[in-house]
Amino acid sequence: MRTVGEAMTRQVLTVHPDAPFKRIVEVLVGQGIDALPVVDEQGRVLGIVSGSDLTCHEEAGPSLGRLLTDARTTLSHARKRRGRTASELMSSPARTTTPDTGVCEALTAMTRGHVGRLVVMDGGRLVGILTRSDLLRVFTRSDDALEDDARVAVRRATGSAGHEVRVVVADGIVHLRGSVERASTAVAAAVAARGVPGVVDVEDDVVAAVDDVTVVPGYVGA
Repeated sequence: MRTVGEAMTRQVLTVHPDAPFKRIVEVLVGQGIDALPVVDEQGRVLGIVSGSDLTCHEEAGPSLGRLLTDARTTLSHARKRRGRTASELMSSPARTTTPDTGVCEALTAMTRGHVGRLVVMDGGRLVGILTRSDLLRVFTRSDDALEDDARVAVRRATGSAGHEVRVVVADGIVHLRGSVERASTAVAAAVAARGVPGVVDVEDDVVAAVDDVTVVPGYVGA
């Protein structure tokens, strides 16, 4: 399982709570990023300021209907419309995770929290930031690199039983071909290939002489 520590961006730009609006925009635009953790002199992460926080300045004032249906969010946006510094513009507290958290769990946290990034903390210390782009970066690996890793993973999982399994990768998809004695070997090969970081999918066309994985309903072994 790939972890947040393996996927995150380690070099994190931060901003002081007193940083002015224009300075924040200059950093975001100049560095090609969409958010900055807000960190005080003691290194404490107070929140995070993103492009969406800044664009509250472009929004129209809240209507009475919006105030009645979603007062909390509407008032927060109204506050940010008048914000001049990072502390006034930021979303707080920042949503966080840890380096040893699995990326699937982190992605679930992003989805449930309706955020595009998580601040990575280790023992109270800021060590990185994880964005959806970080999670997608692994899929930019070349087919040659994926093929090498998938071949190694399949060999480790199947040993000599899988020596006839051929591994070919095209467009991030692992194609498994060949024949083996037992179906369990083919299953192990497919599971191993699917676990390689950057693999999009696996097409398993390995033929097995003996099906040793099918469960027959109602059968009780002797």
